[in-house]
Amino acid sequence: MRHDAAPAHDGYSATMVAECNREPTNSWPATSEMSNEAPKLFVFSGAGLSAESGLSTFRTGNGIWTRNSIDEVCNIRTWWRNREAVFRFYNELIRQKYAAQPNAAHELLAAWQHQWGADRVELLTQNVDDLLEKAGATSVIHLHGDLNSLLCTACDLPFPKEGLYFDPTAACPLCGNFEGVKPGVVFFGEAAPAYINLHRLRVEMRPCDLFLAVGSAFEVVSPESMLPWNRQNAHPRNLLVDPSPSRREMFGIVEATPATIGLQRLEERVAALMQ
Repeated sequence: MRHDAAPAHDGYSATMVAECNREPTNSWPATSEMSNEAPKLFVFSGAGLSAESGLSTFRTGNGIWTRNSIDEVCNIRTWWRNREAVFRFYNELIRQKYAAQPNAAHELLAAWQHQWGADRVELLTQNVDDLLEKAGATSVIHLHGDLNSLLCTACDLPFPKEGLYFDPTAACPLCGNFEGVKPGVVFFGEAAPAYINLHRLRVEMRPCDLFLAVGSAFEVVSPESMLPWNRQNAHPRNLLVDPSPSRREMFGIVEATPATIGLQRLEERVAALMQ
C-alpha cells in the first residue's frame, strides 16, 4: 500500500506564496471595460452549505472532528490500522447523506448554474455529499473526493462502489488488492488531485468575475490558494456567506448568516453583477 502521497492540505509552492504577498490593488475599471466576455461566477463551498440540511460541519460547534479522531478515520498514514472503524465511519456519513435533502442554498446555486450555464458558473466544494447534484447542479468539482467511489492505494485506481454503502471486502478490479482499498474521500496527508482546480482559479479569474465563498472556515483551503494576488483584498466582487465569517479582509461583501439566508440576500446583486 502507498502511504507516501504528497500532503493534500499543506498549501502551495514557495513561488505561489511569494506571489500572494505582492501588493494588491483596489482600483478596477467598469465591467464593460474589463472584458468582452460575460463575467463568470466561481463558488467555493464548505460544510456550512449543507449544515441546514442536517449534515454536521467538521470543525465548528459540535463538528465531526470534535467527536471523532482524524488519525483514526481520516489519516492516509494510519487509516489501514483502523480499517473497520474507517468503513464504519464513512458508511455512517452515507446514511446521513441519504437522509438529507438539498436546502434553498443548494437549489439557488444549482439554479444559477442552470440559468447561466456550467461554463459560467463553476461549483467547487469541499463537501463529499451530493446535495448540489440532487438540487440539479450538472457540474460539481468535489475537491476532497466523494462517497460514491473507492480508491486502491496499492495501484492508485479509483473505481465506483457497488451498492449503497462501502463494502470493506471490495477488491480492486485492476490489481485484486482489497486491504489497500479505501473510501474515495481524500484523507489528511493524501494527495488531492482536484486541487489543480484551485491553481486554475488563480490563473483564470478576471477582475470582472465573481468569487463567492459559502460556509467555509478556510481552515483547510485558504482564500490565497484560490484568489489571484490582486484579488486578495476587500474586492467588491469577492463575496462571503458564513454565520461566523473568517478572513473577512479578503471580501468586499460579507453576509454573516447561514447559507440559505445569505444567498437569498445576495441573489439580486449576483444577478446584476453577472450581466
